[in-house]
Amino acid sequence: MSKPLALMLLLVVVVLGSFSARPSMALNWSPAQASTITIDTAVQLFENYLTRLGNPDLALHEVEEYQNNFYASYFEKSTGIFAFQMLIWKPGSIWTGGMMGSGFMAGIVMPEPGPNMMWNTKYGVMGGMMSIYRQTPSSPMTITAEQAKGLAQQYLDTTFPGKTAGDADTYYGYYNVDVLNGDNPFGMLSVNGYTGQVWYHSWHGTYIQTVEVTPNTTPVPEFGQVATTLIAVLTTTAVIVLLTRRRRMKAS
Repeated sequence: MSKPLALMLLLVVVVLGSFSARPSMALNWSPAQASTITIDTAVQLFENYLTRLGNPDLALHEVEEYQNNFYASYFEKSTGIFAFQMLIWKPGSIWTGGMMGSGFMAGIVMPEPGPNMMWNTKYGVMGGMMSIYRQTPSSPMTITAEQAKGLAQQYLDTTFPGKTAGDADTYYGYYNVDVLNGDNPFGMLSVNGYTGQVWYHSWHGTYIQTVEVTPNTTPVPEFGQVATTLIAVLTTTAVIVLLTRRRRMKAS
C-alpha cells in the first residue's frame, strides 16, 4: 500500500470519525505528550479507549510496538472473534507528516488503516458508513483460517522469501496473520475471508516488542469443524435408526 493512499485513508478517518455511528471506530482526541509515548503509555491509552466505549463484551488483547506506531487488537469475549484494530502513531514517524501536518496524528488512538477499515464487516468505518464493502456480519466467510494461512504463505514465499505465516486470527470479514522471521515476529498481513486477497501492513515498520493484556481463550469454531461434527451426528443417528428397524423386522 502506497504512502499517499494510506494518508488519504487517515484523512477520511479524521473527517468521518466524529460522525461514525459505530463508537468503536471513533477517534480519541486526547493525544499523549510526544516525549511520553512508551509502550506502557500506549497500553493505558488503548485501555482508556476501551473504557469509554462502555461495551463489556470487548477486551484489549495485546499491544505491539513497531518502529512507526503502537498497534492494538480488541476481541469479543463472548465469541472469541477479533473485533477491530487500533493504532497510536509515534512522533516523528513518516506517516504523521505530510498532508496531516508534522506530528499531527502522533499520540492519538485511531483505527488502523487498510483491512480494519475496508474489510471489517461489523466494525469497519468504510463498510458501515460508505458501503464500500457490502458483506454483512451474518454472512459466513467462505475461506477458513487454515486456507487463509496458506494464502498468506504463498504471498510471503513470493514477496518475503524465508518469512513464514503464523496463526490466522479471525475478524469479521478477514483474517489477520502474523509474519514470522524464524520464531521472531516480523510484521503482519491480512487475508480477505471472501476473496482471498492479501494485504500486507506496510505502515508499521520494524517490530520491537509485544505486551499481552488479555488472553483470548474463547475458541472460534471453523465452518469445517462444525460441518464435520454435524455429519458425524447425522451418520450416528442414521445407523441407530437402521439397526432399530432391522431388530423390529426380525422380531415381527
